[in-house]
Amino acid sequence: MPKSIKAEFDKKGFDDVQWNKYFRRYQQEYIRKRLRAIKLFAENNDVSTISNTLSLNKNSVYIFLAAYLKEGFQGLCRVAVRPKPTRLTTAQELLFKQTIVSKSPFECDLEGNIWTGELMRQLIKREFAVDYKSGIYDLLDRLNLSHQKAHSDYQNADKDEQLRFLDQFKQTLLASDKTNATLTFDEFSISSKPSNYYGWAERNTRPRVKTDEKNESAPTDC
Repeated sequence: MPKSIKAEFDKKGFDDVQWNKYFRRYQQEYIRKRLRAIKLFAENNDVSTISNTLSLNKNSVYIFLAAYLKEGFQGLCRVAVRPKPTRLTTAQELLFKQTIVSKSPFECDLEGNIWTGELMRQLIKREFAVDYKSGIYDLLDRLNLSHQKAHSDYQNADKDEQLRFLDQFKQTLLASDKTNATLTFDEFSISSKPSNYYGWAERNTRPRVKTDEKNESAPTDC
């Protein structure tokens, strides 16, 4: 063992009260093993003895000592954060994203018109044989998707239909007498989607929803 490590350790010191506090705080065995290694070193055991006692390789003991010398017990007990696997391949993620932004659940043979976390999990399990118990919203965040209010994509009016309607309406008026009223029905007055529709789309964009409904803000020819 390098003498410099022992000298640095003696200079830093070892607080038994602090050691007990950290040992009680952290229940994870891998962290407690680090603490035991430092305590054994403070009791003048060499690295080989510590390695054999705790079933560690020597390199791990040196890493623990370096962490303690640099940041004390706090650095030694830092919890390891492992990156979560994406689970879906890049190609699968792109296909999933394209489906969510361009189709409704109903169009994918699922029950519903709006994508929920549960419906997305069903789609992924069916299409890619991957079972997402949780983490679906982390996936959406990674794909840069957010839930936004939709923008209606109005189709162009059918001029022939408009002319036929006007002609029929004129004929109805001419056929009416003074005692009869003419009742008309606007087929676009009943909405086929919620008035406040939300959908998944790229951040800072608005999902577009195709509709045959009348655009109330558009100018009319009548």
